[in-house]
Amino acid sequence: HNRATSLVARDPVIRVQDLRKTYGRTVAVDGVSFDVHEGEIFGLIGPNGAGKTTTIECVEGLRASDGGVITVLGLDPVRDVRALQERIGVQLQEAQLQKRITVGEAVGLWASLYRAPVDGDRLLEQLGLRDKRHAWFMTLSGGQKQRLLIALALINDPEVVFLDELTTGLDPQARRTIWELVRGIRARGKTVFLTTHLM
Repeated sequence: HNRATSLVARDPVIRVQDLRKTYGRTVAVDGVSFDVHEGEIFGLIGPNGAGKTTTIECVEGLRASDGGVITVLGLDPVRDVRALQERIGVQLQEAQLQKRITVGEAVGLWASLYRAPVDGDRLLEQLGLRDKRHAWFMTLSGGQKQRLLIALALINDPEVVFLDELTTGLDPQARRTIWELVRGIRARGKTVFLTTHLM
């Protein structure tokens, strides 16, 4: 029984209803609702400070919401966080790795965290990083760092991939390359949830 077929076709992969999150007196997210369907590239667009990262972190299970209902692949992201982590891939905003970890070491480390990782070398080749396998993270360009972080988000062959502001600080050519990679992720049959402030 394939887990991907366990969802009824019309059921959304992600359902958010009336999400609310506050930090003290600051209301970060107030009454947000949306559905994300299988095979979709869903973009959450808004200016900096609009609550995009808070929203995506609640959906990923990294933060508990203060109100509303969230389901991802039929699971509650807080209560079922362990089961969900095996099925989703996450690229965090402004994520950093150790300066002197190599690309190959990073992929090997991430692969060791999952029961059934994909072939890391093949993934690096697909993302144009094969020649950088022995390079330190600190020596990579902005676009190469983002491609590595995408590789790490894909290492467990996830059903849903979360990408938070993945083109921030990139030049237009690098940004176009990243968008092509996102379309390639969808072409593999994955659902993509991304945040951006770029129309």
